Amino acid sequence: MSLVQPDDDLNDPLLAEAAQLRASPAYAAAIREYTVGLARFREAPRLVNKLISYESRFRVTGYLLYLDADHERYGADGGATYTRLLELCTRRNEVSPRVLKTTLAMLKLTGFIKSAPSPSDRRSKSYRPTARMNEFTRNWLTYAVGALDVLQPHESRAQQLNNDPDFIRRFLVSGGRDHIVGEPPADRMPEFIGFFGSREGAAALVLSVMLADIDGTPLPSRARIAGRFGLSKTQVSKMIAEGSELGFFTMDTAGVPAATDHLRDAYARWISIELAFYARHMLPA
Repeated sequence: MSLVQPDDDLNDPLLAEAAQLRASPAYAAAIREYTVGLARFREAPRLVNKLISYESRFRVTGYLLYLDADHERYGADGGATYTRLLELCTRRNEVSPRVLKTTLAMLKLTGFIKSAPSPSDRRSKSYRPTARMNEFTRNWLTYAVGALDVLQPHESRAQQLNNDPDFIRRFLVSGGRDHIVGEPPADRMPEFIGFFGSREGAAALVLSVMLADIDGTPLPSRARIAGRFGLSKTQVSKMIAEGSELGFFTMDTAGVPAATDHLRDAYARWISIELAFYARHMLPA
């Protein structure tokens, strides 16, 4: 795993914070904690996996959670109207109106949100997270705080998540505001996210390959990977081929993929960026 800090990191505070995390002697253990937790998180029904397998759809979900959580700006009734979501998604051409509508429809179909006329504008719909969405959000943050507690145990973020009822809302508000005015974390690694966060099945495959690499164990079969993450064997095979072309996997004579140094470095760097963002916005009461 390369811990060399690129020059660009020195000019970007978040990348500098990420590099500090990577330099920690506990970082290898944190990567494993994160990988195991994220893999469990992605063991979801097929439709839910379609939501979280694409960075654009996950970004819509994040914006909706932020708008609903920011009571100071939008009131306790929630600010996640279609108009506001469309504005956030399209102002930097992050998400198209079509993807926004598709994602909202999927969120409703999975029972993650409910909609009603907006209290402030009856002509506009307002979207509110359901109890199922709240559970999803808690599960999402659980693997992040687990990895951060390996690196920064004195912060006790898992304890905060479990015991502080406002912990998640503070994170959503602080992280959401930063996401809106600053450069989103995923935009700092477009090549890796273009595969890991934009191709259905890519994240599941990368997690499987990296966990086998970390533990020094055989990679599960394509059928087992497909079954675990709600994919087809064809999807897994397609991601192996695409990832190999991008230099993320090398193949043995039996066609079994393994991590390359390029994948190890990109994966370690991406996790450190995510963790630095989480650490920055998981604020104590």
